[in-house]
Amino acid sequence: MTDQTISFEYEGRKIAVSAKVCNNFLTRGVGKMFSLSRKPLLFVFDREQEVWIHMHFVFMPLLVVWLDKDMKPVKMKTMKPFISIGHGRAKYVLEIPQ
Repeated sequence: MTDQTISFEYEGRKIAVSAKVCNNFLTRGVGKMFSLSRKPLLFVFDREQEVWIHMHFVFMPLLVVWLDKDMKPVKMKTMKPFISIGHGRAKYVLEIPQ
């Protein structure tokens, strides 16, 4: 996995995050499960699609940002460990530990 800096605006604020890129089935599937790492993750998909995120076996709350093909946020949700589920249409999904 490589790192990438993601910048976007949300509600008038500029946000920049350095994240590890997860661009294959295995890294996207595992995500933050069983991890204590505070490093954000960027999931990259081949095309925009409906992307579901669950928090099973994730030990920390996450801010999840669904981004379109132009890296513009289409949805943001704070998700709680073990119980949250969310989805949105995106080409990229950013998980930021809180």
